[in-house]
Amino acid sequence: MRGRILLVDDNEEYLDSAKDVLEEEGYSVATASSGEKAVRRILAQNFDVVLMDIKMAGLNGVEALVEMKKHRPSLRVVMCTAHILESMIAMALREGAFAILKKPFKPDELLDTIDSAMCS
Repeated sequence: MRGRILLVDDNEEYLDSAKDVLEEEGYSVATASSGEKAVRRILAQNFDVVLMDIKMAGLNGVEALVEMKKHRPSLRVVMCTAHILESMIAMALREGAFAILKKPFKPDELLDTIDSAMCS
């Protein structure tokens, strides 16, 4: 196993495809379909990296990032978005996001970013 990853997105189709790519590369992958569920998963389990969408209903990705960092300050969180949300992207980076990926991204870009986060 290369590491434990939590994928967070309210798009189930995206979760399934990203999970498949990461599991094929040897990662152990858990998923959460909301920011609230992601925070609960972080409190219950340890993950090496979180890959989380910025724009979600309820607790958005940046708000979930803030909550996660309160409990696990060293957690590496990669944010992703299909929307140009400059203010939210800037806030995510200020709050400690490791990187921002713009959707759609290629599997190699995802894997390179995850590998970089694991090594930092």
